[in-house]
Amino acid sequence: MTGSTGSAGRTTGLEDFAVNMATRAGVFLSGIAMQSLLAYTLLPAGRGAYAVAVLFASLLGVLLTPGAHAGAQYFVMAKRVTLSQGVSVALAICLLGAAIATALALPLIHSDLPFFEKAEPSSFYLALVLIPGTTFANALRHQLVGLRRFARVALFSLAQSVSNALALVGLVLVLDFGVNGALLALSISNLVMIILCTRDLRKHAGLEWQLPAGSSFAGVFTYGLKYYVARIGWGLDVRAGVLVLGLLAARSEVGLFAVASGLMLNLLMISNAVFAPLLPRAAGREGGRADLVAFCARATTWATGGALILLLALASPIVRLLLTVEFLPIVPLIHIIAPGILVFAGAKVHTAYFRGVNRPEVCSWAVGIGLGINLILVSLLYGHLGVAAGAWGMTCGLIARSAWLSVTYYRHTHMRPALGWLPQRGDVARLRSFVEETMNRLRKRKASRGPDDRGVWPGGA
Repeated sequence: MTGSTGSAGRTTGLEDFAVNMATRAGVFLSGIAMQSLLAYTLLPAGRGAYAVAVLFASLLGVLLTPGAHAGAQYFVMAKRVTLSQGVSVALAICLLGAAIATALALPLIHSDLPFFEKAEPSSFYLALVLIPGTTFANALRHQLVGLRRFARVALFSLAQSVSNALALVGLVLVLDFGVNGALLALSISNLVMIILCTRDLRKHAGLEWQLPAGSSFAGVFTYGLKYYVARIGWGLDVRAGVLVLGLLAARSEVGLFAVASGLMLNLLMISNAVFAPLLPRAAGREGGRADLVAFCARATTWATGGALILLLALASPIVRLLLTVEFLPIVPLIHIIAPGILVFAGAKVHTAYFRGVNRPEVCSWAVGIGLGINLILVSLLYGHLGVAAGAWGMTCGLIARSAWLSVTYYRHTHMRPALGWLPQRGDVARLRSFVEETMNRLRKRKASRGPDDRGVWPGGA
């Protein structure tokens, strides 16, 4: 399987990172535009209603589609099932999960739970439409990442983000559909992603529609169960504040925390840009490329730290300009969340190692620990701290999760813990070799009009 499946060969890890980072930057800017539009049109109360509706759909999708993303991706990367089988199994899991979610959700929407008073019933109905679209769009994106088609992932992710922004302008700003318009815009962007990914996989990777085999379904589902807690936790941990505040707080407080946490999570784009090309290189490899993972964790931590310093220094003017003065109360929340984001940025890279060596249960334990701490702290502290409890719960949960991942990683690899964040003597030389080797290979490709087919990170990594 080649890095650009269907092309002449593979790209280097540095090229893949550059493409991912550039795209995530574009998605980040598009996302900021969307957040700004939502803030100006919905204000904190409407933003809170939108947050709880999206959280409702996200959690049901995560709970009821085990294996659709990580399981199908791993089995295709490890060549244990074909791409067509991997996609068909993922689609089957997504559709089955969506059907079960709808059956479970309808009575909840009309229950007396305070959470369902934070948005109109029609918004929760529209949120149910998000479940199959979001889960299958993510499953297809995972397959493109596993096939190392990072340029396409980048292009399609940007198209999805732009289509969401354009739909928001039409449905929320022009037609004044409010929260429901924002949810419809999100559904439209998912449909765009599904269409683009499916066409690309059919054309360049030989995707064919076929019924999932029982053995393929069982393998993918079993992997998904091992990764189940991690996936649930990632879907819930960073949104635990929204969930608990949805039960205890007013819509406006939910909206404030949702915006603050969403803004800070965008700073993980550096970590995500590293993780995406690293995962397929670690999958099925002897030792899981442990030394490379440690280097990437160090680089990610320092790069994220620099971005955090800039954001914290300019937090107030950024909020005034992009989100209106109504959202200035999120500035203290941003400062509270910052340490958790910094620590987790590096530790998240370690998850590529554990997933690559078929130990996703380590990620599940890490997320379970972080999630438990998050939920407990938000519940206990809300009466004393108000909406700030969500921020403290989030940052403490991220730190606890990161500590478990890092400790387990260094025990498993027998490396020194300092390798995770302290600069090492050979880091600069290694980075220079990455750049030089990549530039040389780009020049050779241009001269020969054909890419190098080694498919390795430059500099021997």
